[in-house]
Amino acid sequence: MINNDFIVSSRTYPFSDLHWTLTHGKPSLVKTPYEMKQFLMHHSDVKHVINELIVEEMSKGLSERKAKRKVEAEAKEIITRMQSRMNHKTVQFFSWFLHKVWRSIYEQIVVNSKAIDGLKKLVEGNKGNIILCPTHRSYVDFLIVSYIMFQFKMEVPHICAGEDFLNIKLVHHLLRRSGAFFMRRSFKGDPLYKVIFNTYVTKLLGDGSAFEFFVEGTRSRTGKMLKPKFGLLGVLMDNFYDKKVNNLQFVPVTINYSRVLECESYPGELLGEPKVKESMGRILNAMNILKMNFGTINVEFDEPIDFNEYQKAIVSEQGLNPTEVRADRKTVVEKLGYDLVFILSRKLIIQPTAICATILLHQR
Repeated sequence: MINNDFIVSSRTYPFSDLHWTLTHGKPSLVKTPYEMKQFLMHHSDVKHVINELIVEEMSKGLSERKAKRKVEAEAKEIITRMQSRMNHKTVQFFSWFLHKVWRSIYEQIVVNSKAIDGLKKLVEGNKGNIILCPTHRSYVDFLIVSYIMFQFKMEVPHICAGEDFLNIKLVHHLLRRSGAFFMRRSFKGDPLYKVIFNTYVTKLLGDGSAFEFFVEGTRSRTGKMLKPKFGLLGVLMDNFYDKKVNNLQFVPVTINYSRVLECESYPGELLGEPKVKESMGRILNAMNILKMNFGTINVEFDEPIDFNEYQKAIVSEQGLNPTEVRADRKTVVEKLGYDLVFILSRKLIIQPTAICATILLHQR
């Protein structure tokens, strides 16, 4: 089903984009950066790890005062790099900018209006935190779901992004103020980072924020689904089984592109060339894409997975006890990860570009 109000069109009237921006979107009730930092620094779990690290630093010869100053400074730096600074005015500006860009490079963006209505009812029903799980084929994935939710007057989600984006001057500030927060690829060997990240996610969920992350972890360069990553899923499950949230509603979102923006760089990466680091210079050099046609984006919101009901079925069928047994909790996490990937793959669309590529490869 095509929602005619959401087809990107080249027809505009004076101030139409400004009118669209001011009449869409919904402000998010979020903590200020200072309030969030204070909350994290004074949380009992974080303070416990900080005290342990202070003792460890003192064993290396530092005085208690210097050790405390060092560890607390490190904790504050982690929070500053990690946390979102969601700001509704920035979200409005970014949406206005994207509205213009999408019109320039895409023929249309197609969504299922019935699915959107279902998502709005789910949000309004308050039956658990909304966890959006899109496919990951392009950097546009970070933007398109928030853009759609802004279009349909819902709160935009907090998006879990990799720290790679912190290398892009100005852009990472824009992303951060539009809901992105940043995580490392690995927490191994850093208990302070791990406890701060887990506590931060718990606080976002506790505040009722919608949440978005990519179960595949990284962009698929081939168009095929990748194996799920379980790290963030595990954090979300811990919040559920430790009774810090009542329920989680996982919403699979399959994003289909006629042509991805990165189509020129993917072949080289697949042939073994190193991934090019993102930078402001590379973005400026890529501005010629505004003159190109990237066809259509089809966005499919699938039926949500009510995690409370989902895990009850698994626990009953396999005789698990994930509330108390960590190994059983891991089993549930892995089952959910693969089920999400399977659901996302069902909505993949065979694009004309893929058919042409297959024919060319077959006849080469």
